[in-house]
Amino acid sequence: MIGPMKPVLAALAALVVLSACTEQDMCIYRNTQDLRAAESRIQELEGNVARGYAIHRTTEPYTYTGVCRDKDGKPYECTKTDFRTVEKPVSIDIADQRAQLAALRSQLPALQEKASLARSQCAQLYPE
Repeated sequence: MIGPMKPVLAALAALVVLSACTEQDMCIYRNTQDLRAAESRIQELEGNVARGYAIHRTTEPYTYTGVCRDKDGKPYECTKTDFRTVEKPVSIDIADQRAQLAALRSQLPALQEKASLARSQCAQLYPE
């Protein structure tokens, strides 16, 4: 995972995927966003509860010596910067995480129903 860059990469990936999608697919994608977000958060909370801690991800720069090329293409040694994701365990309130999980799970049927209705409406609006 890329930490802070993750939303940017996810958005770019979504754009690439959506560029090949039909109007119906895009309509469904837009109208099922709440369900996907809830399912993702449920997975995160389940992982936290199972582990007993959360994982905080940060992206940190690091430098290394690499090979660069001058304007004539000749190689020379240079310092380069890259980024890596660092994961650190973070203590959590398990009871709070379980409460959040229960709340999301109770909302899931309504979100699934809303998504199902949206899929039907999108199919009617944009028949393939």
